[in-house]
Amino acid sequence: MKETYQINYEVMSYKELSVYLKLSPDTLRHKVMQGRIPFFKIDGAVRFSKKDIDAWLDEHCKKTKKLQAENLNGLIEVD
Repeated sequence: MKETYQINYEVMSYKELSVYLKLSPDTLRHKVMQGRIPFFKIDGAVRFSKKDIDAWLDEHCKKTKKLQAENLNGLIEVD
């Protein structure tokens, strides 16, 4: 039976964040090990603050949009 999660937590586990971001828990573990996603530990267990994740997403989206715009500018020739 498939598990269903309702995400309205301020603090999330790997499993909860994977549902929220639509990424696998393994992908999140790799991002944590590489220091590419904000996290903290409670008694050794990795947890994620929804507030920090939302801010990280906003910043990630801004960087992605900037890179896309730069790439498009390089492809468009102006006479």
